[in-house]
Amino acid sequence: MNTSKARAAMPAAAPAGTLLLLMALTGLGQMATNLVVPSLGRMVSDLALGLESAGLILSAVLAGLGIGQLVVGPLSDRHGRRPVLLAGLALYVLAGIGAAMAETGAGMLLARLLQGIGASAGLALPRAIARDRFQGPLFLRVTALLTLALAVMPGLAPVIGSAVAGRFGWRASLALSAVAGAAVLLAVLLRLPESHHERGAQGGMAAVLAGYRRVLGNLPFLAQAIASGAAIGGAYAEVAGAQALYQGVLGWGAGSVSLATAAYALGFLAGGLGAPRLKLSPGQRLRLGVLLMVAGAGGLLALGALGWLSGGAAVALVALSQMGVGCMAPPAIGLALLAVEGAAGTASAVLGALHMAMGALGAAVMGMLSGVVTLSLPAVMLGFALLALAMQAVGKGK
Repeated sequence: MNTSKARAAMPAAAPAGTLLLLMALTGLGQMATNLVVPSLGRMVSDLALGLESAGLILSAVLAGLGIGQLVVGPLSDRHGRRPVLLAGLALYVLAGIGAAMAETGAGMLLARLLQGIGASAGLALPRAIARDRFQGPLFLRVTALLTLALAVMPGLAPVIGSAVAGRFGWRASLALSAVAGAAVLLAVLLRLPESHHERGAQGGMAAVLAGYRRVLGNLPFLAQAIASGAAIGGAYAEVAGAQALYQGVLGWGAGSVSLATAAYALGFLAGGLGAPRLKLSPGQRLRLGVLLMVAGAGGLLALGALGWLSGGAAVALVALSQMGVGCMAPPAIGLALLAVEGAAGTASAVLGALHMAMGALGAAVMGMLSGVVTLSLPAVMLGFALLALAMQAVGKGK
C-alpha cells in the first residue's frame, strides 16, 4: 500500500475493541512477572531453590522481555506484525503452561525466560501497530493509554496473584497467565488484522542492521527515548529503595510499605490521566513532567539533608515525582516513535529494551549504594530527572 494512501486512510478515532486489545497485549509481560510475587517464598521452597533465587524467578521474565524485543521488532518490520505477534503469544502460552508444571528450579527459570521472550511481542508490537494505524494527536493518545496499561499491571497483578494462590496454590497463578495469554491470542486471531503493509523479506541480517542504524542514528528518537527511559529508571530506583526507607529508617511495617508503593502508582495515574486535561502541547507536558520529577526529588533531598523527612512527606514527594513520570513519559514515547519513519517495529524494540536497561540501572544503583537512603534515594532520583531534562533540551520537544 502506498504510504500517502495509508496515512490518508487512517481513522480519526481508535476503535474501543482494538484499543483494549492493544492494552491487554502490553500488560501480558508485567502480568507474568508480577502474578507470582506473593508466592515467591513458597515457590522457592517447593522447587528446592535457595532464597537468593527468588529474584531470578522475576528477572528471568524481564530478561526475556529485554532480549526478545530486539528480535521481534525487526522481524515485524520485515514479515508483518501479525505473524510475529501470533508466534510470540503462542510461545507465551506454552511457556506459561511449562512454568505451571515445572518440577525443578532449572525448568521453572527456563520456562519463565521463554515466557518473557514470548511476551516481548506483546510489549513491543502494540506500539508499532499503533504507529501503523494512527497518526498525530490520536497516536499520542493511544500511546499514552498503552503506557498507563503498562504502569498499572505491576500493582494489580500481585493482588490477583495473591487471591488465586491463596485459594488454589502458586501453580494456579502461573496457569492464569497462560489462560490470559490464550484469550489474547484468540482475540488477535479474530480481531486484529495485519497493519504493516510495506514489509519485505529480503536483505537478511544486513537489512536488520540497517534498520538498527536508521533508528540509532535518529537524534530526536534517541533524545525522547532516553528521556522516557530516565523517568523509568528513577521510578525503579524509588521502588527499589522503598523498603530501606520506610522500614529501615522510618520503622514502617510491610503492609504500610505496600500502601506507600501503591501511592506511587496513583501518582503516575494522576499525571497520565490528568495532564491531557490541561490542554498542553506534547512539548509542554514533557517540560511540566520533568519539572515535577525534579521538584519531587529535590524536595526529598532537602528534607533528608536537614533531617526533617517524615513518612508522609516521603510518600507525597515520591508520588509527585511519579506524577511527573506519568505526565511526561507517554508523550516522550509517542514523539520518539513519530520521529522514525518506516521502521516502527525496530524503533519500538529499541525503546523497550532501553527502558528495561534504564529500569535495571535504577534498581541496581540503589542496591549498590550503601549510604544513608534518605540522601542516596533522592540523589539517584534527581540524577535521572536531570538526565531527562538534558534530553529534552537535545530533543527540543514542542
